[in-house]
Amino acid sequence: MSQKKIVCITPNVALDRTLVVPDFAVGHISRIKSAIAVPGGKGLNVLRAVRILGGNPVAMGLLGGHTGRMIAEMVENDNFPAEWTWYEGETRTCTIIAPPDGNSTVINESGEIAESDWDNLVDDICRVAEDDDVATICLCGSLPLGAPDSAPADLVARLHKMNKQVWIDSSKAYLKNAISEKPYAVKVNADEIGEALGETVDSMERIREVGAKLINDGISVVVITLGADGAILMSKDVTAKATPPTIQPVDPIASGDSVHAGIVTALANGEDFAEAIRAGVAAGTVNALYAGGAQFPFDHYQEILAQTTLEIL
Repeated sequence: MSQKKIVCITPNVALDRTLVVPDFAVGHISRIKSAIAVPGGKGLNVLRAVRILGGNPVAMGLLGGHTGRMIAEMVENDNFPAEWTWYEGETRTCTIIAPPDGNSTVINESGEIAESDWDNLVDDICRVAEDDDVATICLCGSLPLGAPDSAPADLVARLHKMNKQVWIDSSKAYLKNAISEKPYAVKVNADEIGEALGETVDSMERIREVGAKLINDGISVVVITLGADGAILMSKDVTAKATPPTIQPVDPIASGDSVHAGIVTALANGEDFAEAIRAGVAAGTVNALYAGGAQFPFDHYQEILAQTTLEIL
């Protein structure tokens, strides 16, 4: 029996260039030995982490121009299956400056498409989702400029009718739109969910209140990440908090995406919600110890998992 697929969608793909700069300072000239260039955007970070953790990921997203062709080639060279939607334009590039203290500086280009490009992506996602081997669909990150105001609610609604489990990790209006169509799950931080709902979420009590509200409104799973304090998962039947060991981060970029990957991979492998949030927090933690975004070794993940504690609230 084949392993179920986890579809990792990046609507706003980027080429991520990470520069590890030991002497970084504004206005200062720095020379570095090398840069790390990887296909980026939240869904592609999830993709890489899912495979490290033993899952069966598939890449989807919008690509255009020379940068898009280069990203498609890089993904193919890494032996990831992919179903790209192509558009007229140029895929964005993002630059990450990572000093030794772990406080990375991120410079993101926006990306821009036509509304018809988004419609084509939605059609392609729904075509792939018809496969019975698809267990989970993860829609991750920002949408490019030019996406319609109804996005991604239109996609969530179509997938909902297909009885597909959709996980949303987005922010601002796009998160709000997605929530309106009751996806299976949302994975966000406290600031993101607070902004989307127009509420202040500044304590564990408020996190649990907001999570309960979303679940009562029809969302099955709510995951809220807490940075170095781990993450909390809420469902109708369980509320669980996972706490990682203390670390000195090298590059925290993609740690939230690794949390996402850890959870959906564990669930696809038959783990319960409590163990899934522990796996997610361990993945997010070990990711922060390596530069480049979802580039951690599985053995180190297992070490961190053993040190990650679980509390049923």
